[in-house]
Amino acid sequence: MSLLDPARLALAFSVLPWPEQEKARLWETHQNGESIKLRPETASQLEALDISSFRSEANARNARLVLPGDEGSAAFFEPLPYAVALWVRGTLPPPGLRIAVVGTRTPSLVGRERARNWSRQLTQSGVKVLSGLARGIDGAAHEGALEAGPTWGIMGSGLDHPYPKEHTGLMDRIVDAGGGLITPFPPEALPQKWHFPRRNLLLAAWSRGVLVIEAKLRSGSLVTAKLALDHGKELWVVPGNPEDPLSEGPNSLLREGAARICLSPADLLEDLAELV
Repeated sequence: MSLLDPARLALAFSVLPWPEQEKARLWETHQNGESIKLRPETASQLEALDISSFRSEANARNARLVLPGDEGSAAFFEPLPYAVALWVRGTLPPPGLRIAVVGTRTPSLVGRERARNWSRQLTQSGVKVLSGLARGIDGAAHEGALEAGPTWGIMGSGLDHPYPKEHTGLMDRIVDAGGGLITPFPPEALPQKWHFPRRNLLLAAWSRGVLVIEAKLRSGSLVTAKLALDHGKELWVVPGNPEDPLSEGPNSLLREGAARICLSPADLLEDLAELV
């Protein structure tokens, strides 16, 4: 196996602390079929990676390691700026319409119930609901989807460190229901602040669009929304009271002309029917 084999590179991008510039450079070289002289340190680090050992470690956690070249994996790597290893408990989202439902960690009661009810209705309509397993809107979206079928959660930590801890039971239920937990971080990785933008990128890249239910102006949900726009995905928001801080994010995206208004799951489903 070549040191620049895509599977080895993807694993390296997840487990080695390389600068983003180095990852992008090596992946572009691979994609272009160009030859490159690796730095001795880089070559040594790549050569030391034992893919079979990493797969065994995943299996020991009732999970699997998904790398480029694995069956059914191409669609999950193609939208990314560079491939990463994926540790998966349960399943990867199947083909079809997928929507990422996101929002604040501190929602209103109405926002929480909306996330739950709408995610259930979307799942009942055959749309696959993805979210980030965070407190608040994310957790409510997963709970609602589970009332009608499977859902998929993207983690900002490794499998050994479910975050937040109070969602450990929810995560088990997601797997038991036929959905999945997916992370680009190795099992021992703790939740780190810089992990969550990468999680948000996967949510945006793997969805047909993003639905923002409640979010403050400065929030991870707006990061996900803007990543979706960068990837040419659709963006829906629930508008709200201009004096309510939880409506600042959705209202600002509407004012910028970046998002569609969504007043019900029927609105989103109607838009999806026109887009397909």
